[in-house]
Amino acid sequence: MIERIKSALYLLLISLFVAFLTIYYFSEKNINETTKKRLFYKDKISNNIEDLPLIKNDTNNIIEYTDDIENFKKKKKRYIFWDLISK
Repeated sequence: MIERIKSALYLLLISLFVAFLTIYYFSEKNINETTKKRLFYKDKISNNIEDLPLIKNDTNNIIEYTDDIENFKKKKKRYIFWDLISK
């Protein structure tokens, strides 16, 4: 009997929590506050972006292409365990 009361109470509390949460989430007050915050941060970011200085691109011809294939071919072959057993 007590277990049924506990489970009913838990179910009631969870359903009330979800109900209050959805009511608050979809309320006009919350929607207006969220919109105000988004607009504030959008304006703040756009102002900061306008103040950023442009930096000259100095990354021309910085990549060195090397021929590492020859070095790879010169390396000593490492034997796998199965190759050693088969010999």
